[in-house]
Amino acid sequence: MKVIDWLLEGDVVIQHLTTNYLLEKPFDHHNEGFIADYLAFYNEEDQMWGSNTYSNKWISSTYTLLELKYMEMSYDHPAYQNATKKVLNDQWRNHGHVKNGRYLDMCVVGMILSLVAYGRIQDPKVEEIIDHILEHQQTDGGWNCRWDAPGNGRSVVSSFHTTMSVLEGVADYEQFGYTYRLDEVKRRIVPAQAYLLKRHLFRSLRTGNVVKSEFKTFHYPPRWKYDCFRALEYFVKVDHVYDERMEEALELVKKAFKKGYVGKGTTYPGKIYFPLEESGKGRFNTFRGLRILKKYDHATWLAAIKEQGINYD
Repeated sequence: MKVIDWLLEGDVVIQHLTTNYLLEKPFDHHNEGFIADYLAFYNEEDQMWGSNTYSNKWISSTYTLLELKYMEMSYDHPAYQNATKKVLNDQWRNHGHVKNGRYLDMCVVGMILSLVAYGRIQDPKVEEIIDHILEHQQTDGGWNCRWDAPGNGRSVVSSFHTTMSVLEGVADYEQFGYTYRLDEVKRRIVPAQAYLLKRHLFRSLRTGNVVKSEFKTFHYPPRWKYDCFRALEYFVKVDHVYDERMEEALELVKKAFKKGYVGKGTTYPGKIYFPLEESGKGRFNTFRGLRILKKYDHATWLAAIKEQGINYD
């Protein structure tokens, strides 16, 4: 069996992603499959998933909506619209100020921007979020949740995790038609992208060592956490040209396909509604890896999709 055929045997969400992005043909999941499964847990009266808009992880509205956004749930679905607006209003209050001089974690700000932008939601708070993001970019190009930490805890360097979340948020902001300070946003993402590329997507700029081993491992869903495959998928989405500093990470993608597919990866501990993968084989990660290869290593992509005889059972 070819890998594409195996993907097309998966949930209708995987069929949708595979057909649209790998085969470049139209396909609509009609909010069925995994999306319908998540909708079954939606509390229409409270307009949310779980008991809080951000916690418990990973069953809150924020993390459920991030999954539904990746699965390309209809952005105008009432559940997506209402739950996202509630996340925005609950999490972004008083211009992001939480208490005692502290602000909402910047990685969460990036997530909220991503969710709101995908929903095409028009609210003055969106402009406040853009102002906040632009005001607190670090001198090295990225962002860090600890920019406002008291005393010696304040960070003056960026975080892989936070920078990734903000980049994803502003990518959606641009993609879905927002215009407030857009020219400045476009200028600011260049040094933020460079922050990741200078580090070859997972290395310390100072020592050259791998920052964390998990940065070299596929995870789906990624939650708030960074890995180099999430970064590569971001670069694919924004149609970034190939950069030789991606090469180490691309080699990891190719290595991940040694069995003809990518494993589902290590999952982050926490509450979930249901497992997305029933075995060690990961259709989501395989789709993601193929999408990366299609953009940045077309020869390997073609070889992967043409190979036959692999047993996916």
